Amino acid sequence: MERFYRLRTKAVVLFFMLFMSAVSAVIVLRAGISYSGFSREIATTQAVNASKESIDGDTLTVLMYHNVLKKGKKESTYCIGEDALDRDFEYLKNHGYNVVSCQQVIDSVNAGNPLPQKAVMITFDDGYLNNVRYALPLLEKYGYSALFSVVGDYTLLDKNNPKVGGDFVYLGWQEIKKASESENIEIGLHSYSMHNLRPRLGVAQLKSESDKEYTDIFAKDTDRLIEALDNAGVKGNFRQIYAYPYGKYNAISERVLKQKGVKMTLTCNEGINRISSPDDLYLLKRLNRDATKLSLDEILAPYLH
Repeated sequence: MERFYRLRTKAVVLFFMLFMSAVSAVIVLRAGISYSGFSREIATTQAVNASKESIDGDTLTVLMYHNVLKKGKKESTYCIGEDALDRDFEYLKNHGYNVVSCQQVIDSVNAGNPLPQKAVMITFDDGYLNNVRYALPLLEKYGYSALFSVVGDYTLLDKNNPKVGGDFVYLGWQEIKKASESENIEIGLHSYSMHNLRPRLGVAQLKSESDKEYTDIFAKDTDRLIEALDNAGVKGNFRQIYAYPYGKYNAISERVLKQKGVKMTLTCNEGINRISSPDDLYLLKRLNRDATKLSLDEILAPYLH
């Protein structure tokens, strides 16, 4: 009988430990997909543990931003203040970084030319109006170029929609067109209607979908965004650049985009890119500019030695 009670006690303890582990896992998962305002990117849904790499002539650092807010507004993982962004750009200038556009990178690599020392690309995801209001003046101030990756569906949440307002309003089609006319902005693809958490995370393939079904869905979504940008009169090389929503991708999505002439794809994987051929411009890693960190130096530090 004593042995029975000992075994029962152990079973109860084991059950309690398993229960608490499950609760902790749920809390972690919920925290992992939390976001501020309308910012819907997940920090690194396909994160990699990047080894330290020196930033030199054959590397490309890609910085990932989302919201840019007026000075004094609360910053977060995906919301940086305009004053902090100013300091970031000043840091790049003072530390010998060369900010390059996506088109410059594509042209240089395809021509077999090396990138400049400490090459950096600046990217803004989701197509927020605050990127034009607060980031563009700073891009003009420093003479930098940046990629604005837009989502077709999000144009419904522009400043003309009475149901939305405040800091987290998106660019409409005509605002995207106007932005594309700036020499400091490139427009990129970020899906038409696949920047969602459900029923799929970004452009992820559902288990219920055959490869053919998924190929058709993803191809049609990409074509729809390209057509909408064309119809709006958007300028530039947007057909060549695709930023994956939530960083989700697979072999099929890459094949579809390459067939459509896309020459550069961007993920949410963290790290520095080594570039030696056009193939290296696919699935580029990026560094999320988490504004809860004190400075850009803190973001770059793990990759410097």
